[in-house]
Amino acid sequence: MNYTYISGLTLATLIISIYFIKSYKKFSQYQMPFLKAFNPTYDVDRYHADELKKSIMPILSELETSRMANFINLWKKKFENNALTIEDVKFLNEQLVAGNTNQVNGILAIHPKAIEMYNTLNETLNSIEKEAFQEELVEV
Repeated sequence: MNYTYISGLTLATLIISIYFIKSYKKFSQYQMPFLKAFNPTYDVDRYHADELKKSIMPILSELETSRMANFINLWKKKFENNALTIEDVKFLNEQLVAGNTNQVNGILAIHPKAIEMYNTLNETLNSIEKEAFQEELVEV
């Protein structure tokens, strides 16, 4: 055997041994999952960040759920109390222009008479805008 081959093999064994020792320290010290501990790009800071993210997720999902419930209740009350305004219709029209048709359809599906109320106010809004446009043409 060649001495170069043996020295290269010894060096590779030494590097692999150091890698396994460091990985085993990560595995045993920080209670990392086995495969993550042996991943060379997965360090301790990333592990702690992932653990923090896991612990915060229930809180964030609860906040998102309560925010969504408040949003639905707001629109539901507007439709039940006939409190839908021109500004609300303008907001829904802006959402439609922005491409959020699913959101608008979801809002209008909250109450059975929501679409009817929206269409009525939308027609009123369109007629007001047409009159304002015609007045501008007359003034010019």
